[in-house]
Amino acid sequence: MNEQQLTMIHNFNLSREDGSYSLWDHPNFKARKVLPLKNYRPILKLTEAIEEVERWSETIYMERMILLKVIGDAVCANENQLRRYMSSKFSPSTTSNHIKALRERGFVERHKCELEFVNDENGDPVQLKNPAPITLGTAGWLILNHYYSGMFLAKPETWYDGNDSSGSSIQRYVAMNEIRCSSVEQNLAKGWNWYPAIGGNSGYKKPFAMMVIGEDTEEYDGRAYMLFERAQLKQNFIGYFRTRLELYRELFERDGCIQVNGVANDAYKIVVLSVSSVKMANLVHEEIGLHRYPFDVFVIVDEWFDTGEKSITVAFAQPSSKDKKELQRIR
Repeated sequence: MNEQQLTMIHNFNLSREDGSYSLWDHPNFKARKVLPLKNYRPILKLTEAIEEVERWSETIYMERMILLKVIGDAVCANENQLRRYMSSKFSPSTTSNHIKALRERGFVERHKCELEFVNDENGDPVQLKNPAPITLGTAGWLILNHYYSGMFLAKPETWYDGNDSSGSSIQRYVAMNEIRCSSVEQNLAKGWNWYPAIGGNSGYKKPFAMMVIGEDTEEYDGRAYMLFERAQLKQNFIGYFRTRLELYRELFERDGCIQVNGVANDAYKIVVLSVSSVKMANLVHEEIGLHRYPFDVFVIVDEWFDTGEKSITVAFAQPSSKDKKELQRIR
């Protein structure tokens, strides 16, 4: 985080209304991979991974492969989210037991979350017990890449490649998976894709994710496509959002729409900016002016759905029709 970003956070007080920060957008967040204390024998070759899964019983094979596919689809999700994703298949304890077994052979990895400058009585960083983000390990990446070639899968080494030792990517994916998971639970999401291609050319920087909502009727296409962009407090989020919106404007003015691979040109598309706090959302609108774009721009605010009513359907806002300079919360 550079000095300019530190100044912005402090000067504008971008915390939540109660003065706290979301863990998944805390400026002092750090993460590190933790290995199992016992029985850790990681698999590093595809042939060994295939041999391992062939030794599982039929039931264990089905359950663990489903769980691995869900983890691969989620890219990085905390254990609570994975339990919720798997709730229709098996119990939370079964999910946790499978994660434990998969960690021992390197199919998945767990990450420990910490906050800098928040120490216990011994002066050590406070260990956050609840989050436990889970990602694919080497064996998991190998086996899924073998069975689901072409599927987007994050390689294990990408989480700590020297450019992201603070865990910003972990924060972004867990935050987006909370949107995804909550939307599925409330029957809002009808589809989800990471990094959909836009603009008729794969060279354009892709949106973080796309969520499909609504349903077709006999009379018309009732679906809408939400193109998500997520920015963190520890980055230049104003500059990032402005750059992304200007690209969308350029594509829209050139083509008359935002082209998305696999989506009809005349389908309703909304650009959604994902932020952690109401104050951050208001600052983004004040600095950029979300009403100035020729397409709908919404904001989704973590603070509105992970506290209080806890409903994703009330977490959106858009420029008010009465006063364009104000954000209006919408359902």
